[in-house]
Amino acid sequence: MNPEDEPDPEALPGQERMVAFVDASVAIALTLLVLQLTDLVPADDRPAGPPFDLIRDNLPVFGSFLLSFAVIGRLWLVHHRLFGFGGRLTPLLVLLNLLWVLTVVLLPFTTQLTSTYGPDPFVLRTYIGVLTLATGLLTAMAVLMRRTALAHDDPRRPPEAFVTGSFAATVDIVLALVLVLVVPAVGYLALLTLFLDPLTTRIVGRLRR
Repeated sequence: MNPEDEPDPEALPGQERMVAFVDASVAIALTLLVLQLTDLVPADDRPAGPPFDLIRDNLPVFGSFLLSFAVIGRLWLVHHRLFGFGGRLTPLLVLLNLLWVLTVVLLPFTTQLTSTYGPDPFVLRTYIGVLTLATGLLTAMAVLMRRTALAHDDPRRPPEAFVTGSFAATVDIVLALVLVLVVPAVGYLALLTLFLDPLTTRIVGRLRR
């Protein structure tokens, strides 16, 4: 038997299976978010009050739903774009991706905590901590994919601008986490640091150059 024909123990299937797994996991996470809203609707045929009162009395629940839907959607869009560049899988990349999926499926739970406990410092730090981990893992995957492609002279790799932008997004969310650790009273307004993205992108770009 030709040694070159022997299976490579490090060989991994194509990205399609992993991306399909990610898409299914994100869809389940979004479904779990919606279940929190459906649970608000009375099960009996004679509700206690008009539907407007139901929405008005549960504004924090609807607010946390919309926030987390936007967050999960944004995370998925970045992941979708990242793996759209192609490239090869490595065991480390698969592990990082699995950890990223873990952060996404945790978000419905942390979302329910925010709607139940509001701006509780522990809940606030947990929620933003999960977001920080998810964003950091996306950055780690982008760096790994680019370095792996460069090492193998593979043109299918995330461009430098994408990696820089991913670093900047991680810096923004880390700033939010530091803010709620130091000044918990700021609440979810700490997430406004995400609007610093144009500034942090320029700073990170200069540092990387």
